[in-house]
Formats: sequence, C-alpha cells, structure tokens
Amino acid sequence: MARSARPTRRTVLLSALGAALAAACDRQPDLDVSRLTLATGPAGATYRESGAALARVWNKALAGPVVETLFTEAGVDNSRMLRAGEVDLIFSNVDILRRHEEVAALLRIFDSVVHLVSLRGSGIRSLTDLRGRPVALGLPGSGTRFTGTRLLEAAGVEVASRDLGQQEAAQALVDGEVDAVMSLTAMPTPAISWLLEYGPPIRFIDLAAETGTLQKAHPGEYLPVTISSTVYPGVRTTNTVAVPTLIAMARDFPSDVARVLARATVEEADTLARTRPEAHQINPRTAAATAPIPLHPGSADWFRSQKP
Repeated sequence: MARSARPTRRTVLLSALGAALAAACDRQPDLDVSRLTLATGPAGATYRESGAALARVWNKALAGPVVETLFTEAGVDNSRMLRAGEVDLIFSNVDILRRHEEVAALLRIFDSVVHLVSLRGSGIRSLTDLRGRPVALGLPGSGTRFTGTRLLEAAGVEVASRDLGQQEAAQALVDGEVDAVMSLTAMPTPAISWLLEYGPPIRFIDLAAETGTLQKAHPGEYLPVTISSTVYPGVRTTNTVAVPTLIAMARDFPSDVARVLARATVEEADTLARTRPEAHQINPRTAAATAPIPLHPGSADWFRSQKP
C-alpha cells in the first residue's frame, strides 16, 4: 500500500490506539480516540448484519464507541478501500484477497456460499439453462460478481448479467425481471430468507459439476458444500461451492489492537450467533485457518496462546 511522507489520520489513530492498548495490558482500555471503520456490504447481505454484531462486540472489548461500520458493495469494493487506506478492517473473501500481498487476516469469520436461485416454476434446473438469460450477478464491487464471473467462465456459460444488490435481486426475481439470482454469502442470508417468506416457491441450482471445474481453475480457494434444507426449510438440499470469508486489514495494523479484536471475536462467538447463526462455528481452530492469506501477527499471537 502506498504511503505518504506525512502521517495519515489512520496511521495516527491506529498508533494511538495501539499504544493505549499496550499500556492497558489485560485491563479493559478506557480509550478516547477516533473510530475504526469496518467495511461491510449492501442491504440483504450477511456482511451488513455480521458487521453490526462485530462492531458491538469490539466496542465492548475496546471500552468505547470506537468501531463504526460502512455499507459498501462488498468484497471487491472493500478490498479496494482497504488498499487505498480509506477503511481499517473489511469483510472479503480468500479469492479476492489472494491477489494483494499487503493484506493480512484477523481471522476467518465464516464461509460464503454460492446460492444460485430460480423460481421453481421456471423450468431452470442447471447453470447451462441460464445461457443468454438475465441473471442478477451482484453489484460490480461484490464478491458475488467476482466469484460468479469465475464460475460462469469456468463452466463456459454466458449470461445477461444485471447489477443488483442482494435485496434488489430478490425482488427482481419475484417481479420476473431476472431468471435467476446468484448470491455469495453465509447461510442463511437475509435476502434468500425474504424470498422464502414472501416470494413464490424457489429452487437452488445444483453446482456439483461446476464446483470441481472451478477448483481446478483456481486451486486452494474454493470448497464443495451443500445448502441444507434445515437452513432453508422447504427447499431441497443442493450441492454448491463456498469460499472462506475473512476479516482482513493492512499488514501494518497495530498488533495489540489485532490481538484484542481476535480474542473478542472468538470469545464472544455465542453473542455474535444471536444475530448470525454461522458464528456458532467460530473457535480458535477454524478462525485461525485463513490460508492462503497470512494471519496478522497480532491475531496469530493470540491464536498461539490458545494452544494447549
């Protein structure tokens, strides 16, 4: 990341915050500093709800209203803002972050799952059935657009993509403006849950074959998973693909601050799960599994301290 000779607001803020935390040791710090900014995502997306929950947990750990959330187009947009020094912490995915060597991971927060959704009465049953049809493929700066484009390219399928956020896409499917919606997010995702409650019957498109092709094209980034009917009642269990989602920051983010944030996230997983059920999966082992993105030294230090 390019740095100016004059200290930026972010550099001054983080240096002061790190010094305060170091002096506080294990005590709860009493901080009077400007806010840290966490970039999240658009309406109807998991990032926005998870980000709000994280901010509450982190502010408790920092003993003050330090962390604020910023609504964005999601993963790609977040990565750009982090590299520009416009934000301090972001939600983004391994496939996006892998391209940027200056980025480190606080922890793995959950896995984002590709939901490819069509109306049950549409007759669409496979990715190839969408060839040439209008598909909501996420906002240009979203992880949905990034991963979805890779998925379509690997499968050799071209669609008429539409630039729509999560909630807008769900409404467009109900209104017949698109034939399918792609959403890369944790389960359950708010926009899909809204569809199940207010829309006509839907189905998830099986992506088992495409998952293998995507993994071969981009090794070490994607995982085969299932969307379970226990998560979305009334919808058949379906094979799809996932990518690890991380909380990331610049490598020069203060280590003392990173240590506190990592500890608070893992120790307050049950609190986070009251808002986002996938937080039940957070523990020292899974949260530290951020490869191929390196853990930040501060969070790595805390994870090492948890080993027996």
